[in-house]
Parts: sequence; C-alpha cells; structure tokens
Amino acid sequence: MRIGSVFGIEISVSLSWIFVFALVAWSLADPTGPLHRTELGIPGRIVLGVIGSVLFFASVLVHELAHSLVARARGIRVRGIMLFIFGGVSMFEDEVNDAPGEAWISAVGPLTSLVVGAVFFGCAEALGPNSPLGVLFGYLAYVNVALAIFNLIPAYPLDGGRVLHSLVWRIGGSRERATSITVITGRFLAGTIVAFGIFEALAYNVGAGLWTTFIGWFLLQAGSAEQTRIALSRAMQGHSAAELAISAEFAIPADARANGALEAFQHAGMRALPVLLGDRVLGLVSYDQLSQLPDDERERNYVTVLMTRVEDLDEVPTTTSADDAIGHMARNKAHAVALTNPQGVAVGVVTPESVMRWLAASRGS
Repeated sequence: MRIGSVFGIEISVSLSWIFVFALVAWSLADPTGPLHRTELGIPGRIVLGVIGSVLFFASVLVHELAHSLVARARGIRVRGIMLFIFGGVSMFEDEVNDAPGEAWISAVGPLTSLVVGAVFFGCAEALGPNSPLGVLFGYLAYVNVALAIFNLIPAYPLDGGRVLHSLVWRIGGSRERATSITVITGRFLAGTIVAFGIFEALAYNVGAGLWTTFIGWFLLQAGSAEQTRIALSRAMQGHSAAELAISAEFAIPADARANGALEAFQHAGMRALPVLLGDRVLGLVSYDQLSQLPDDERERNYVTVLMTRVEDLDEVPTTTSADDAIGHMARNKAHAVALTNPQGVAVGVVTPESVMRWLAASRGS
C-alpha cells in the first residue's frame, strides 16, 4: 500500500507493518513497558505509545532513505522503499557494480541509525530522562542503536551481510565467490540464532525465544533465497531472454476455440501458453481460464476473447539478457513478460514455468 513519497522515492507499507505498528504502540503503552516509570495514566501512555510507534517507523524510514539516497547518488535507480514486519527494505532497479559502492550503500544505514539514536538521546537528556517524553526518547535512542547493531550482523539481507560481501569481493576480486562466502556465513549465524531462540524459549522466556527463533528463521530463508538467486544468475550468464521463451510449437493459433486450446495444453504440459497470429504474439491464455468454462462456452469461445492481451503484459526486447528478464519479472511481480523485436512487435512470451523448463533442459544437456 503506497503512503506517499520522500525526495521522489515511493514509500509503501505491507499489511505486516500495520501489525508491528500496533504491537510497538501497545508495548510502549503497556503498564510493564518503558513508559511505566512515568506518572502518566492509561490514556497518556496510549497517546505516547502511538507517538513512539510513529517515531520508531520514522527512524526505520530514515535508515532506508539513507540507503536509497546514497544509491541514487551513485547512479542506481531506486524503485521505492517498503516498510514491513522486520522494518524496511530499499528496492533498487539496478545491481551495484562495484565493491566500494556496495559498501557505502550498505554501511550508511547503520551509521544513520546511530546518528538518529544520538539525536534521540540528546533530546531525552534535554527534556529530562525521567520526564514522559524523556523516557520515550531514551527508549527510541536505545532502539535505534540496537537496530544499527542488529543490521551489522553479517547475514543476508541485513546490511552487515552486504558489507561483508563487499569486503570479500574487494579482497578476492570475485563477486560470485564473495556471495557464496557471505551466504554460508549468514546461514551459519542464522542457524545459531535459531538454536539460541529455542533454548531461550525452553529455559527463560517463551515469547522472546519464539521471536528470536522467528528472526533466525527469516535470515535462513533470506540466505537460501539469495543462494538460489545467485545460482540462477550464474546459469543465465551469456544467455538471452529469447532462449527462455515458450517454444512456438506449443503456441495456440488465434483462430482456435477454447476446447481445441485445452488439447494444446495437454500436449504442452504447461499452465499458460501464448496466442499467435502468424509470428506475432497477441496474448497469453492460461489453462485455468479455459478449464473453468462450461462445455458449451468452450465450443463457441475463441481464445482471443479469453486471453490476456499482450498490451497488458510487461514487455522487454528480445535482446535483453536472460538474467535481466527474470529480474524484471521479480521486481514487477509479473506473471509473464512479452518479448518484442526491434520493430516493437511481440514475438514471444517468458513465464516462470518456461524459465524452469529451460533450466531443466540446460542441466540435462
């Protein structure tokens, strides 16, 4: 959900962010929370709790803005910032192409959190550390310092993991080798966090232990996802998006009716196929669309009526690299991309399924 933009950078939040926002506000306002040392009643603590939650996520936003602004200054296009259950993430359109750039972009986030923490600490001291606002600002100072330290853990997708990656990349000269070392290191640390979380839940505090375990599990998943992305990127090197397209032999002619198209799906063994008029792609039709139709409608409806028109699909040139085409699909959450020739005419379609088929065929060859 988009909530606005800062410095031209789109800011959005996920539904998980709303849950964490409410949780932070509740934990601050709770009688056992940080504000219990003040003389405020329940209404006062609730108000300060909401203000504290807003300031907490404002701190996270400043952290991510620092990443995005430094990246943009180094020529990297920024797609936006997403706030979610674990804080926030800056989304870039381009890969960082040098180790020093990656180091600066990654390190500026924790450095910014330390500065924000120092500002909150100064405000707390100026207002009086035992005053309601002083207690709140003191808590936010602690949280920002903790956020900076946590982000320096050398595991993907945390900033520390990317800083480690940039250092190994700079020393060894190999980006791929640096990524492998960083992923292995991060997975080891994530496993350690999971083990500690389980021990904490069994021996001391169930809630805190489960949360620690959840964080470790998230880092494990992120490390696995990064490893998969790296393997995929390596496999795609030197290949074009055109090689990933669904084979023309499986395409459905524009004059086919729905019942005839279903037979084509059985032959192809795929969930979505392009609709062709000559060599030109008109759209993409899915098996689910056709199979849900009553028998009489399958007999009289042409696939051109049921398909998703090519104009509604994302488009990339046929000369696009395979890795870039997949990256485009991932960034835009597209279920397919149409491939266009130099004249701008769509001549092929790439789907996640066609990518997997290409990978399976390339490994078997």
